[in-house]
Amino acid sequence: MINLDITLVVQMINFLVLLFILNKILFRPIRNIIKERNQIVDDFNSDITSLTDQAQESGDRFEEKIQEARKKGMERVQSMKAEGEEAETQLIASTSEEVHGKVEEARKQVEADIQAARDALQEQVQAFSVAMTEKILERSIQ
Repeated sequence: MINLDITLVVQMINFLVLLFILNKILFRPIRNIIKERNQIVDDFNSDITSLTDQAQESGDRFEEKIQEARKKGMERVQSMKAEGEEAETQLIASTSEEVHGKVEEARKQVEADIQAARDALQEQVQAFSVAMTEKILERSIQ
């Protein structure tokens, strides 16, 4: 059978004292270190999450700014294109007016030259008529 003597009690006390000492010297510090490391890891994880969110927000803002810049660029291109087309229209209109003016001036000049030629021919026709009549009649009409 089992003999219970004092050595068993001493061993139990020895075990409890050893457990108490190991708990104070070894287990608690290790648990505290593990707890601190877990806290540090949790802090790092929360920092990582926070920085990831900030990076995502920065990326979103960057994309928004790029889209806005593209939109402004396209608007600027459209406005410059419209200005160019308007300038082209004005240039064509002014050139057309200038050309019409010159054509009209040339037409008037041609008409004046034609009228002058007609007047000159009319005088010559009268002179030739008188000369022909005098030759035909063989006498002077005047």
